[in-house]
Amino acid sequence: MTRDNVPAPVQPPDPAPAPQQQPVAGAGLPAAITHGATQGAVRSITAWLVDKFLTNPPDRLKSLWHALPKPWE
Repeated sequence: MTRDNVPAPVQPPDPAPAPQQQPVAGAGLPAAITHGATQGAVRSITAWLVDKFLTNPPDRLKSLWHALPKPWE
């Protein structure tokens, strides 16, 4: 058997590109509001954690140390 009689594979034609649609004005606005609200919440939570746990580190660390279960008890 030889490959002389084998036809070459046929490439299918490339599909036509889809027409581009312009986004509606203001379509990204809800996403931007959500993103901004998320960032604001993260900042306020971070500020609260810093205020609560890093304002007076020795007392906070001591209370956390005493709250942990002791493996020897």
